[in-house]
Amino acid sequence: MRQLNPSLKALSLLLLTLLLAALRQPWLNLSVFALCGLLMLLSGVRPRALLLTVLPLLILGAGLFFSGYRFAADSALRQVAAPGAASPVLPFKNSLLSQADASRVSNGLVLASRVFGFAGPGLLLALTTDRVRLVRSLGQSLRLPPLFTYGLLAAWGMFSQMNLEYARARAAFRARGIRVTPLSLRLLRPLLIKSVRWSEALAIAMESKGFEGHARRSSWRTVPIRLSDWLFLGLCLLPAIGFFI
Repeated sequence: MRQLNPSLKALSLLLLTLLLAALRQPWLNLSVFALCGLLMLLSGVRPRALLLTVLPLLILGAGLFFSGYRFAADSALRQVAAPGAASPVLPFKNSLLSQADASRVSNGLVLASRVFGFAGPGLLLALTTDRVRLVRSLGQSLRLPPLFTYGLLAAWGMFSQMNLEYARARAAFRARGIRVTPLSLRLLRPLLIKSVRWSEALAIAMESKGFEGHARRSSWRTVPIRLSDWLFLGLCLLPAIGFFI
Protein backbone atom coordinates (compact mmCIF):
# COMPACT_ATOMS: atom_id res chain seq x y z
CA MET A 1 0.00 0.00 0.00
CA ARG A 2 2.87 2.38 0.69
CA GLN A 3 4.27 1.95 -2.82
CA LEU A 4 1.05 2.93 -4.60
CA ASN A 5 0.72 6.30 -6.25
CA PRO A 6 -0.71 8.50 -3.44
CA SER A 7 -2.91 10.61 -5.72
CA LEU A 8 -4.49 7.64 -7.46
CA LYS A 9 -4.86 5.86 -4.11
CA ALA A 10 -6.64 8.88 -2.64
CA LEU A 11 -8.91 9.15 -5.69
CA SER A 12 -9.72 5.42 -5.54
CA LEU A 13 -10.60 5.54 -1.85
CA LEU A 14 -12.72 8.66 -2.40
CA LEU A 15 -14.71 6.88 -5.12
CA LEU A 16 -15.12 3.89 -2.82
CA THR A 17 -16.48 6.14 -0.06
CA LEU A 18 -18.99 7.72 -2.45
CA LEU A 19 -20.16 4.28 -3.56
CA LEU A 20 -20.66 3.19 0.05
CA ALA A 21 -22.70 6.34 0.67
CA ALA A 22 -25.03 5.39 -2.20
CA LEU A 23 -25.51 1.78 -1.05
CA ARG A 24 -27.38 0.75 2.10
CA GLN A 25 -25.63 -2.54 2.81
CA PRO A 26 -24.27 -3.00 6.37
CA TRP A 27 -22.32 -6.14 5.43
CA LEU A 28 -20.57 -4.25 2.63
CA ASN A 29 -19.55 -1.39 4.96
CA LEU A 30 -18.17 -3.80 7.54
CA SER A 31 -16.40 -5.87 4.88
CA VAL A 32 -14.68 -2.78 3.49
CA PHE A 33 -13.57 -1.75 6.98
CA ALA A 34 -12.21 -5.24 7.70
CA LEU A 35 -10.33 -5.27 4.39
CA CYS A 36 -8.89 -1.81 5.08
CA GLY A 37 -7.78 -2.95 8.54
CA LEU A 38 -6.06 -6.01 7.05
CA LEU A 39 -4.28 -3.85 4.48
CA MET A 40 -3.11 -1.48 7.20
CA LEU A 41 -1.67 -4.33 9.25
CA LEU A 42 0.07 -5.74 6.18
CA SER A 43 1.49 -2.28 5.46
CA GLY A 44 3.25 -2.11 8.83
CA VAL A 45 0.72 -0.20 10.94
CA ARG A 46 1.10 -1.15 14.59
CA PRO A 47 -1.90 -3.08 15.99
CA ARG A 48 -1.90 -0.93 19.15
CA ALA A 49 -2.19 2.30 17.13
CA LEU A 50 -4.95 0.79 15.00
CA LEU A 51 -6.86 -0.38 18.08
CA LEU A 52 -6.67 3.07 19.70
CA THR A 53 -8.05 4.54 16.47
CA VAL A 54 -10.92 2.07 16.30
CA LEU A 55 -12.11 2.59 19.89
CA PRO A 56 -13.72 6.02 19.23
CA LEU A 57 -15.37 4.53 16.15
CA LEU A 58 -16.97 1.83 18.29
CA ILE A 59 -18.44 4.46 20.63
CA LEU A 60 -19.72 6.55 17.72
CA GLY A 61 -21.13 3.48 15.96
CA ALA A 62 -22.98 2.38 19.09
CA GLY A 63 -24.52 5.84 19.47
CA LEU A 64 -25.66 5.91 15.84
CA PHE A 65 -27.10 2.40 16.11
CA PHE A 66 -29.34 3.32 19.03
CA SER A 67 -30.30 6.61 17.34
CA GLY A 68 -31.30 4.78 14.16
CA TYR A 69 -33.11 2.15 16.23
CA ARG A 70 -35.11 4.81 18.07
CA PHE A 71 -36.16 6.92 15.10
CA ALA A 72 -37.00 3.93 12.92
CA ALA A 73 -39.37 2.77 15.66
CA ASP A 74 -41.13 6.14 15.67
CA SER A 75 -41.54 6.00 11.90
CA ALA A 76 -42.96 2.50 12.00
CA LEU A 77 -45.44 3.39 14.74
CA ARG A 78 -46.62 6.45 12.78
CA GLN A 79 -47.28 4.28 9.74
CA VAL A 80 -49.24 1.80 11.82
CA ALA A 81 -51.29 4.57 13.44
CA ALA A 82 -52.01 6.37 10.14
CA PRO A 83 -55.47 8.03 9.89
CA GLY A 84 -58.09 5.89 8.19
CA ALA A 85 -56.30 2.63 8.88
CA ALA A 86 -58.55 -0.19 10.05
CA SER A 87 -58.09 -1.46 13.58
CA PRO A 88 -56.23 -4.74 13.20
CA VAL A 89 -56.80 -7.78 15.32
CA LEU A 90 -54.23 -8.94 17.83
CA PRO A 91 -52.24 -11.38 15.60
CA PHE A 92 -51.91 -8.67 12.95
CA LYS A 93 -50.61 -6.29 15.62
CA ASN A 94 -47.95 -8.79 16.58
CA SER A 95 -46.89 -9.07 12.92
CA LEU A 96 -46.63 -5.30 12.66
CA LEU A 97 -44.54 -5.13 15.81
CA SER A 98 -42.13 -7.78 14.53
CA GLN A 99 -41.80 -5.88 11.24
CA ALA A 100 -41.13 -2.67 13.15
CA ASP A 101 -38.42 -4.37 15.20
CA ALA A 102 -36.72 -5.67 12.07
CA SER A 103 -36.97 -2.24 10.46
CA ARG A 104 -35.40 -0.35 13.34
CA VAL A 105 -32.61 -2.92 13.78
CA SER A 106 -31.84 -2.69 10.07
CA ASN A 107 -31.84 1.11 10.18
CA GLY A 108 -29.53 1.13 13.18
CA LEU A 109 -27.12 -1.29 11.51
CA VAL A 110 -26.98 0.84 8.36
CA LEU A 111 -26.12 3.99 10.30
CA ALA A 112 -23.60 2.29 12.57
CA SER A 113 -21.86 0.40 9.77
CA ARG A 114 -21.46 3.57 7.71
CA VAL A 115 -19.18 4.96 10.40
CA PHE A 116 -16.78 2.07 9.80
CA GLY A 117 -17.32 2.08 6.04
CA PHE A 118 -16.35 5.76 5.78
CA ALA A 119 -13.55 5.64 8.36
CA GLY A 120 -11.82 2.59 6.89
CA PRO A 121 -10.67 4.16 3.59
CA GLY A 122 -9.73 7.39 5.38
CA LEU A 123 -7.57 5.58 7.91
CA LEU A 124 -6.01 3.50 5.17
CA LEU A 125 -4.99 6.64 3.31
CA ALA A 126 -3.77 8.49 6.40
CA LEU A 127 -1.76 5.66 7.96
CA THR A 128 -0.15 4.24 4.81
CA THR A 129 0.71 7.40 2.86
CA ASP A 130 3.77 9.60 3.14
CA ARG A 131 2.58 13.21 3.19
CA VAL A 132 5.51 14.61 1.20
CA ARG A 133 5.11 11.92 -1.45
CA LEU A 134 1.39 12.68 -1.61
CA VAL A 135 2.01 16.38 -2.25
CA ARG A 136 4.58 15.57 -4.93
CA SER A 137 2.17 13.22 -6.68
CA LEU A 138 -0.54 15.89 -6.65
CA GLY A 139 1.67 18.09 -8.80
CA GLN A 140 2.97 15.29 -11.04
CA SER A 141 -0.07 13.04 -11.50
CA LEU A 142 -2.96 15.49 -11.14
CA ARG A 143 -1.10 18.51 -12.60
CA LEU A 144 -1.99 20.83 -9.75
CA PRO A 145 -0.34 24.29 -9.76
CA PRO A 146 3.15 24.42 -8.18
CA LEU A 147 2.01 27.24 -5.89
CA PHE A 148 -0.55 24.88 -4.35
CA THR A 149 1.82 21.92 -3.94
CA TYR A 150 4.73 24.00 -2.61
CA GLY A 151 2.33 25.75 -0.25
CA LEU A 152 1.26 22.37 1.16
CA LEU A 153 4.88 21.31 1.61
CA ALA A 154 5.64 24.57 3.38
CA ALA A 155 2.61 24.12 5.65
CA TRP A 156 3.73 20.61 6.60
CA GLY A 157 7.18 21.99 7.34
CA MET A 158 5.79 24.66 9.66
CA PHE A 159 3.88 22.17 11.81
CA SER A 160 7.04 21.08 13.60
CA GLN A 161 7.93 24.71 14.30
CA MET A 162 4.44 25.38 15.59
CA ASN A 163 4.65 22.42 17.99
CA LEU A 164 8.03 23.64 19.24
CA GLU A 165 6.76 27.19 19.71
CA TYR A 166 3.68 25.91 21.53
CA ALA A 167 5.87 23.94 23.95
CA ARG A 168 8.08 27.00 24.53
CA ALA A 169 5.06 29.18 25.29
CA ARG A 170 3.69 26.68 27.83
CA ALA A 171 7.11 26.44 29.49
CA ALA A 172 7.32 30.26 29.68
CA PHE A 173 3.92 30.51 31.39
CA ARG A 174 4.84 27.67 33.76
CA ALA A 175 8.11 29.45 34.68
CA ARG A 176 6.16 32.57 35.61
CA GLY A 177 3.66 30.58 37.69
CA ILE A 178 0.73 31.27 35.35
CA ARG A 179 -1.67 28.39 34.75
CA VAL A 180 -3.15 28.15 31.28
CA THR A 181 -5.32 25.50 29.66
CA PRO A 182 -4.07 23.69 26.54
CA LEU A 183 -6.52 25.68 24.36
CA SER A 184 -6.08 29.02 26.14
CA LEU A 185 -6.07 32.14 23.98
CA ARG A 186 -2.88 33.21 25.77
CA LEU A 187 -1.15 30.29 24.04
CA LEU A 188 -2.95 30.28 20.71
CA ARG A 189 -2.86 34.02 19.97
CA PRO A 190 0.97 34.35 19.80
CA LEU A 191 1.13 31.09 17.85
CA LEU A 192 -1.31 32.42 15.27
CA ILE A 193 0.61 35.69 14.90
CA LYS A 194 3.93 33.87 14.48
CA SER A 195 2.48 31.48 11.90
CA VAL A 196 1.32 34.45 9.80
CA ARG A 197 4.80 35.97 10.06
CA TRP A 198 6.40 32.67 9.06
CA SER A 199 4.17 32.42 5.99
CA GLU A 200 5.05 35.97 4.95
CA ALA A 201 8.77 35.28 5.40
CA LEU A 202 8.43 32.11 3.35
CA ALA A 203 6.65 33.93 0.53
CA ILE A 204 9.34 36.65 0.46
CA ALA A 205 12.08 33.99 0.43
CA MET A 206 10.48 32.17 -2.51
CA GLU A 207 10.16 35.43 -4.48
CA SER A 208 13.75 36.41 -3.71
CA LYS A 209 14.99 33.06 -5.04
CA GLY A 210 13.18 33.59 -8.33
CA PHE A 211 10.37 31.11 -7.77
CA GLU A 212 7.49 31.51 -10.23
CA GLY A 213 4.42 29.43 -9.77
CA HIS A 214 3.47 29.23 -13.46
CA ALA A 215 6.91 28.24 -14.78
CA ARG A 216 7.51 24.63 -15.79
CA ARG A 217 9.67 22.77 -13.31
CA SER A 218 11.43 19.42 -13.42
CA SER A 219 11.06 16.82 -10.66
CA TRP A 220 13.98 15.31 -8.84
CA ARG A 221 11.92 12.44 -7.43
CA THR A 222 9.11 11.25 -9.66
CA VAL A 223 6.01 9.39 -8.46
CA PRO A 224 4.96 7.17 -11.37
CA ILE A 225 1.63 5.49 -11.98
CA ARG A 226 2.07 1.73 -12.27
CA LEU A 227 -0.19 -1.18 -13.16
CA SER A 228 -0.74 -1.90 -9.46
CA ASP A 229 -2.29 1.54 -9.06
CA TRP A 230 -4.90 0.83 -11.74
CA LEU A 231 -5.56 -2.59 -10.21
CA PHE A 232 -6.21 -0.93 -6.86
CA LEU A 233 -8.63 1.48 -8.54
CA GLY A 234 -10.49 -1.47 -10.06
CA LEU A 235 -10.61 -3.16 -6.66
CA CYS A 236 -12.21 -0.08 -5.14
CA LEU A 237 -14.84 -0.05 -7.90
CA LEU A 238 -15.79 -3.71 -7.38
CA PRO A 239 -18.75 -2.89 -5.04
CA ALA A 240 -20.36 -0.77 -7.76
CA ILE A 241 -19.70 -3.40 -10.45
CA GLY A 242 -21.16 -6.15 -8.27
CA PHE A 243 -24.22 -4.03 -7.41
CA PHE A 244 -25.13 -3.21 -11.02
CA ILE A 245 -24.44 -6.73 -12.26
